Amino acid sequence: MQSDLKDNQLTTQIQTIIEKQYDLGPLARIKEIFGGFVNRSYAVWTGRPERLKKFFMREYNPNIAESEIRFEHALLNHLRQNGLDIVSGVIPCRDGSTFVKTSVQGQKATYWGLFEFLEGDDPYTWVKTDLTDAEFVSAANILARMHHAGRDFIKPEGADRAQPRIMEFIPTFKNIFSGYAEQAGDRRCDKLFKANKDRIFSVIDNCMAAEKNYRGMLEVPVHCDYHPGNLKYKNEKGVGIFDFDWSKVDYRLFDVALGLVYFTSEWNGPAAGSLRMDKFALFLKSYNEKCIRLGGIAPLTKKEQEGLIPMLATGNLYVLNWDLMDFYETENMDDDEYFTYIEHNILLMHWIEAHFADINRVIQKVCA
Repeated sequence: MQSDLKDNQLTTQIQTIIEKQYDLGPLARIKEIFGGFVNRSYAVWTGRPERLKKFFMREYNPNIAESEIRFEHALLNHLRQNGLDIVSGVIPCRDGSTFVKTSVQGQKATYWGLFEFLEGDDPYTWVKTDLTDAEFVSAANILARMHHAGRDFIKPEGADRAQPRIMEFIPTFKNIFSGYAEQAGDRRCDKLFKANKDRIFSVIDNCMAAEKNYRGMLEVPVHCDYHPGNLKYKNEKGVGIFDFDWSKVDYRLFDVALGLVYFTSEWNGPAAGSLRMDKFALFLKSYNEKCIRLGGIAPLTKKEQEGLIPMLATGNLYVLNWDLMDFYETENMDDDEYFTYIEHNILLMHWIEAHFADINRVIQKVCA
């Protein structure tokens, strides 16, 4: 067996899981896949040399709950069964379960999942968003397809996401951010955050005030991390969607708004910290048109159109929370790297507020 893992104990553990828990033949090769922020990932090949098959293996973060894994796997199976064939199918174990649980005395249990391997290229990330127009259209279409395929999903008993729904999550930010401000020192990120804390708290209040307008809006399983780096592409077309770690049932509008924040953000040059409104219009128009063609869910309703701008601000706060959480809750984070992330989301926070009328005109024109 070939392995690029330096940890022989880990290699042996993965080999034992594959060969004892799955009916896929002997393990032939392991290669770690880098780039994820939460879990560890591997490409694994099984079978005989003349007929190898490649899979994606995930070693879940020890802090994840079993109920969350059950939710993710149930959703992936539901989406595939409802025609979204570009999600990675979950490979069942010999006993029919969808994951393997291992434990070492005195440590948290570790969960493992095995999935079909999605082919295609992944040239983008959440900060590298220079897609072609064709790729923007394809990404918007995939989001619509996902919402369409998941519209009748019912959470199985004992399966749910631990993170609360977005409008239950946002109110917790003030307390969390206050804690970060107390531990902030004199690094670049500390100074930037403290200089903008009061304005961030004001935007949190504005986002919370908009909650009453969302009631009754369409709720579906949302990806909750839909950015260019979580798609695979081939010939300017999205051919795979992955990383459903944060998926949950929530307002469809939140997923669309978060996707717009991720996909259409400008990271470079004098316009950094803004949304590219031409790409914004293209993405939103493509999403609505795909919903119409699919027929299972409507394009954004008038009420959703009116709520889109405050939800953009909410989506941006959601990403800023990740920036700050990683920086303040992880040891030895790179100050310069995270300054780029935090500054971007703070600039975008101010930009959305200052360009409400401009964004609204684009929304009205696209959705007319």
